[in-house]
Amino acid sequence: MNIFQAIRERIGAVIAAVFGSILVCICGALFTFYLAPQQALEANRIGNLPQMDASYVAAAAPGADILVTGSLVDNPPISADSQLVAYELEEWEVTQPSADSEDTTPDGSWSTVEYAAPDLALSVNGQTLQVLAAASLSFSGNLHEELVVGDGVETADYDGQPLPEGSLRYSGFYNGDLVTVLGTRATTGGVIPEKLYGGDRVAFEESEKDAATGLLIAGVVMLVCAPVVLIGGGLGAIFGRRQGRGFRMGRKI
Repeated sequence: MNIFQAIRERIGAVIAAVFGSILVCICGALFTFYLAPQQALEANRIGNLPQMDASYVAAAAPGADILVTGSLVDNPPISADSQLVAYELEEWEVTQPSADSEDTTPDGSWSTVEYAAPDLALSVNGQTLQVLAAASLSFSGNLHEELVVGDGVETADYDGQPLPEGSLRYSGFYNGDLVTVLGTRATTGGVIPEKLYGGDRVAFEESEKDAATGLLIAGVVMLVCAPVVLIGGGLGAIFGRRQGRGFRMGRKI
């Protein structure tokens, strides 16, 4: 092998390690100093909202923050073959490992396709509150999950089982589910939702705090790993040996 080509490859590997370390550091700083504090502020804001019922919502000014818990009642299912009255639809996407990767296991991930969130009736202490339709919002907490297995050729593990690409996952709510709604008071009455959480207010507040903690931990871990990526990648690039070439050179000698 040409020695100058080997040097260029080593330099390229070092540069890649440097850029990889910088990227990890930037992501860590973003998580630690921006996303985590923002989520902590949001969790604190939610925790400071007063207890609310349907009467409170009716008396609130348009645009006021609303946090209310109730049970979904008398809502028509969105489709004839499901009991879901609101859901998030996701599609299973399979990514094959790169050719130079030692890991040969395909990766799978869910990609959001659409939200189906029509007007919903929420029973709060015996009174009915209307949660208005929304084009986009967050679903979390205890959700019902319905899978429609696709017929794609590529598969990746999901819950310990191979799942073909193109499979669909519906995650949402049935009538009778306890739901906490975060949103704002609509000018026409009811609530414009931002988040629908499957569970009570206490569990919802805890999930928001846990999200802030998770972002902080992820950011710190990335900041710690940044120098490891730099040093380990740099040393590997400088002193590492390319597999296979030594054997071929040995045969030529």
